[in-house]
Amino acid sequence: MNPRKQRFYIAAAALLAVIALVYSILGSPVVLWHNRQLKTALTGLTDTTITLEQAVPFSWDEVYSFAPYTSVEEIQQTIGAESYNLTESTSEGMCQLVFMDEGAVAAAVCAFPSDLGYDVVLTGWEGGAAHLTYGENVSFNVVREDGIVRLEQAA
Repeated sequence: MNPRKQRFYIAAAALLAVIALVYSILGSPVVLWHNRQLKTALTGLTDTTITLEQAVPFSWDEVYSFAPYTSVEEIQQTIGAESYNLTESTSEGMCQLVFMDEGAVAAAVCAFPSDLGYDVVLTGWEGGAAHLTYGENVSFNVVREDGIVRLEQAA
């Protein structure tokens, strides 16, 4: 084999290995981008009431929230998909949201509201998870408190 071609194939294989490694550590760049869009949209809210359909700036068809300490395996079983972006909440009071779009994870957030700058509180818990479907147009009260924007599901 031509040494020049051989170097090209080695370089290409090394690049693919690096991309696979980064993907396995950081997860999907699309999910990371949607997480950032979500933070920007929610922390910039000025309305007093809003629906998630109005607030979330990317395409989604379902959103889940999970109880603290729910394992990644349980989350994957509930949502019916796998993703490197899913993590287990390790403490009470963490905001954990998983947005799905056509069966794939579109955004996955798991952090303290003080780190995110926002919190979304879903109701209707069943089996350790709360769930909303796009189009339900559930209203949320927008409350600003201690520099955190909290969306609380209206009664």
